[in-house]
Amino acid sequence: MPSSAHNPAGKAREPGPDDTEELSATTSPGAARHDPGVQHDLDAQHDAAAARGSGHRPPAALPTMTARHWWVPVLAGVGGYVGTVVGIVIALVLSILGLALQGDSDGGSTTDRLNDEISNATGLDTDTSGLRWILSVPFQLAAMAALVPLRLILSFGGEGASAGITVPQYFALACGILTAWLIARKLSTRMRVETRGVQWLMAAVSGLTWAALALVVTALTVLRLDVPFFASDIRVRLTALGGGLFPVLFLVGLLSVAAALNVRSTQVSPGRIVVGAERSTPGVLQVLRPIAVQFSVFGTVAGLGLLIYAFVEGGAPAGFSALFWLPIAVGWLFVLSLLSALTAGGAATSLTGLTGRSDAFYLWSEGTVPVWAVVLCILLALVSAVCAAITWAHVRPLDARVARTPLAWTVLPVTYFLLGLLALWLLRVGGYASGGMVGSNNAVFSLRPAGWTCLVFLVWGVIIELLARLVVPAFMHTLPRRVTRGLRGSERSRGRAAVVASAAAMGGAGLAGAGLAGVGTRATPAPEAPVATSSAQHPSAEPTATTAPQDATAAYSGPHAGSGDETRVLPSYDDPGATTRMPAQRAPMDPATKKRIRLIAIIVGTLILLAVLATVVFSVLSRTVFGPDNQAEDLLRSVTDGNATHAAEIANPNVSSGQRALLTDDVYGAAQNRISSYEIKDTTIDGDRATVNATVTQDGVTTPVALPMVSDSRDGLFKSWRVDESAGVPLYQALTVEVPAGVGELDVNGKKVSVDTQGQPHTVEYTVLPGDYAVGVSSSSKYVTYGGNQVAEIRAGSPSSAPVMSFQPSFTPALEEDLTKQLNATLDRCAQSTEFEPEGCPFGYSIYGDDEDYRNPRWSIQRYPTYSVSSYGNQATFTTDRSGEVRLDYQYNEEYDDEPADWTDRDTTSSVSGYGTVSVSGDELTINAND
Repeated sequence: MPSSAHNPAGKAREPGPDDTEELSATTSPGAARHDPGVQHDLDAQHDAAAARGSGHRPPAALPTMTARHWWVPVLAGVGGYVGTVVGIVIALVLSILGLALQGDSDGGSTTDRLNDEISNATGLDTDTSGLRWILSVPFQLAAMAALVPLRLILSFGGEGASAGITVPQYFALACGILTAWLIARKLSTRMRVETRGVQWLMAAVSGLTWAALALVVTALTVLRLDVPFFASDIRVRLTALGGGLFPVLFLVGLLSVAAALNVRSTQVSPGRIVVGAERSTPGVLQVLRPIAVQFSVFGTVAGLGLLIYAFVEGGAPAGFSALFWLPIAVGWLFVLSLLSALTAGGAATSLTGLTGRSDAFYLWSEGTVPVWAVVLCILLALVSAVCAAITWAHVRPLDARVARTPLAWTVLPVTYFLLGLLALWLLRVGGYASGGMVGSNNAVFSLRPAGWTCLVFLVWGVIIELLARLVVPAFMHTLPRRVTRGLRGSERSRGRAAVVASAAAMGGAGLAGAGLAGVGTRATPAPEAPVATSSAQHPSAEPTATTAPQDATAAYSGPHAGSGDETRVLPSYDDPGATTRMPAQRAPMDPATKKRIRLIAIIVGTLILLAVLATVVFSVLSRTVFGPDNQAEDLLRSVTDGNATHAAEIANPNVSSGQRALLTDDVYGAAQNRISSYEIKDTTIDGDRATVNATVTQDGVTTPVALPMVSDSRDGLFKSWRVDESAGVPLYQALTVEVPAGVGELDVNGKKVSVDTQGQPHTVEYTVLPGDYAVGVSSSSKYVTYGGNQVAEIRAGSPSSAPVMSFQPSFTPALEEDLTKQLNATLDRCAQSTEFEPEGCPFGYSIYGDDEDYRNPRWSIQRYPTYSVSSYGNQATFTTDRSGEVRLDYQYNEEYDDEPADWTDRDTTSSVSGYGTVSVSGDELTINAND
């Protein structure tokens, strides 16, 4: 490590009061022991400092900083904010991808569905594909990472309303923290941080940059819209500006960059504050590690389980949007699994009103979580607590110093108590609505850990402390090295912790008294101790030298040891022998005993694990693969998919084959308004019988249904369930059709369905599933029709009375057209006659007098008559609407005596009409006319 006795330019800097505790690399404790020249320099520094007295001022941090010390934290702060925005963009892209993969039957683009969701929530028509949305929403959501609400502000006609929701975006915040940490660590590779003051000043610059940039960008990207509303516009603002934005991001940037720069510090020995804290409260500097291990173990497993559950139950939209909700959901599950509760207040307790009350929800409340899931969550919480105890036993070994310090008992429990208080803020999801949105009242809702969570966490802290002291030491050295290494941390962090613990054991700054402030205070070295490889950090290694136990008063010897007139030299982070000054640890376990304990622990643990796994697997399989709800879900899924054949196989309707004619995939698959979705609510099991309660949604209406199940056989160890047809299946209903005489085929949903042909009208009853059935009667004649299709709306949960569809025959316009054609053809045939009274014709001319006086009759149709057809039952009649006209041209003999005949041409006209009946046989007409 570079020497701290020089500034960044390499020039020697004047020592300050802090150098009493921090020996540079050129004057390490080892060098002070073996080099008389170095010891002489220390004595000279002591005398010079004594001469200067209290007039010496510590060097300021600013003179040691170069331009690089300023722009590196600025870039880290900018990177932190950019990383937060990138995290939001990633979450948005995945969410949109989930919507695109949903494949809803309603069609439409992803943007249209997103617009519909926003419109349903706000009542406003929006277009999220606009450039303003794209340039605004990611930055506003990124601001929510600072735990500020996203607010919707409406103004219209001098009145306003607003609503807001707070959902912390921890994934985006984690992206920002990681980005800032990596940039600060990478760009400071060749940088020297002379003092802790420089380190925290750089971290503060980074925090200010991050917070200021977020504040400015969030203000500039506020979404402003004018939405048409009747004859006016509503001004809409979407913003996440809030009072907590700047301080939260400043604190996040400060801590992130400070952690990244910690390894760049040239300080070679722990400072007085660090040593004092470790001495009074042993382990306080390492207390966050067991908490981090516990949450990591729990969060990894629980997060994976929640993600799988989201994909299974919510589909692609819920699974791909997990980056928005999964971190806080894992936090809630962590709180619940530690036997605390979530408190829902305001509108979160009810969907019908804002009561303002609050309700507590436990992991086992109201049976919403299966028993096996409750057991798994609590078991996972116990396993994570044991991991935390093992970690705590490693990072703060139980030595004489810890055992005789009463406050050591309080370090971990108090930290857990504070963590519980912090969880009330970090794990809160809330919202509000005020103004015109809720009338004259304000509405507030929230969902957060219960107020007593801090006390529950305190109890867990005590439990973990007891485990670390009384239980873990018996087996901690038998764990695999990889597990131990992962729990206790890196070699560097453990080495630095050992140095701090060694300094605390020596007495640290507290024993130096007022003389600690002077660099020149004479340092009396301790007698050199043999170097041992066995230490608190390597408890399982075999020692190569014996180290005698020593306490703070025996750490160093000399004529003034413990007198307060001399400052003890603190161990250096670079001193490999620093850890040997730790009090002697528990002697390593005998290898044979260790092997035997490890074998017994493995066997017992394996048996317990197998028993738990067997119980869990049996419970899971009994409730899912072999459970009654699984069979009910298979039935409902088949109905939803239009697979009537498979549904009839699962739940036998117990009717004749003729009544099953509509339970086909072709007919039912073409039905409109089938069941579109379903949800299994709960299952009640009573011995070999069960009832699966579910809800089905059909044509926008949700209806409860109860499916009876029975188990009359077994599939190996598990009960085999099936739908109990004897109890009646509520999904099946009846449809009755009155079939006209002579009809042998029906048209149902565009598909042909055969029926028995009978000479008289008759009824047919069908068993059907919920949906709309368009039924029509097919006619074998072009002259007869039975009307259009009639639609029977079969609804789940409707009354048991079956709808009846009746069809009556009527005649088509083709009948009138063909009838007129045939009657007119008869008139044309009659007009060809050369008789005055054609036989079988509707017209004629009566001769008065001698027939020999009339000759050469010629008929011609001047106008054809028109007819109307009416039906009565199955018979049709026709009558003349408008009479026709026929003309007769003939010759008449005007001579009355026997003289030669005098023939003259004459003509006359008469009307033509008629009526009669029509018989239809297929496509043939039989006319019975009455002239």
